[in-house]
Amino acid sequence: MNIQNVIRRPTRLSAAFTLVEMITVVGIIALLVALATPALVDVIRATRLNSSGDSLSNRLSLAQQSAVARSNEVEMRFYKYTDPTNPDASGEPLFYAYQVVDVPNGADPRAISEVYYLDSGIVLSALTKFSPMMQTTTDQRPDSTGNYLFKPATGIPPASVRYAALRFYPDGSCRLLTTANGSGSSANASATAYTVKPLPESYFTLVEARTMNDSNTPNNFYCLQLDFYTGKVRTYRP
Repeated sequence: MNIQNVIRRPTRLSAAFTLVEMITVVGIIALLVALATPALVDVIRATRLNSSGDSLSNRLSLAQQSAVARSNEVEMRFYKYTDPTNPDASGEPLFYAYQVVDVPNGADPRAISEVYYLDSGIVLSALTKFSPMMQTTTDQRPDSTGNYLFKPATGIPPASVRYAALRFYPDGSCRLLTTANGSGSSANASATAYTVKPLPESYFTLVEARTMNDSNTPNNFYCLQLDFYTGKVRTYRP
């Protein structure tokens, strides 16, 4: 073999990307990520809202079933307070949590469920347009031992918490707290505080916290309507 021919034979270069090709590929990937991110965020938000709405609907059914099974009055209480950790709230008190409560006649209310918190970024709208059932709230009061039924996880004083309430009865029907004296000690005060709302006003709406003060209907919401005579819940969403 001729050594000179071996030396002069060109060697095959290894295949590789040029700098221009690498920049082009990175640019395409960045463009795809930028286009896909908003859609992905919207999907996550919608999933979170639907999850919160489904859970709330199930708890309302639980409250009704508990009233029937116990042959006693049971409330679903929606707790309203200020959460300093919510950047969208700006110090405004909002509905963040709810709980099923046994309200025996003449005795202290007793929690029969854990406290359920709405998913991060989700609140119950406090606007009359979207939640006419959430317009009347009453101050949370301590029981006969001085303890509060609900204590916010954020360290807010329990005495600053207000709540709206739906009261279910052993026949499966329910009434809404419509006067601030719903925690009155007399049976008459309690009875007159809870009334049946007409169907066009028997709903409330879950929304994203960032759109809670929008007067226009948000693009994404979860509305629950309650039949006060049967206790059944209907849900609406876009």
